[in-house]
Amino acid sequence: MKKTGKCPKCGCADVIADAKAVDRGDESFEHDMKIATFGNPGALIFKQKKETSMSAWVCASCGFVELYADEPWRINT
Repeated sequence: MKKTGKCPKCGCADVIADAKAVDRGDESFEHDMKIATFGNPGALIFKQKKETSMSAWVCASCGFVELYADEPWRINT
């Protein structure tokens, strides 16, 4: 959707671009949804976590959603 401007599922061109994906944490506090990688996943501590927030592209017709990392270079291990 991001490159073509069309939904890959139904072909509709009515796409809601760059909507923020929101998550709820402790006590229902809202924050940006994130994706993470770990440079040293086997470590007990200091796992070298790298993360970025995500944005959503939504088809206004069928509701299909694609998620994109806002800064993908930040999670490259």
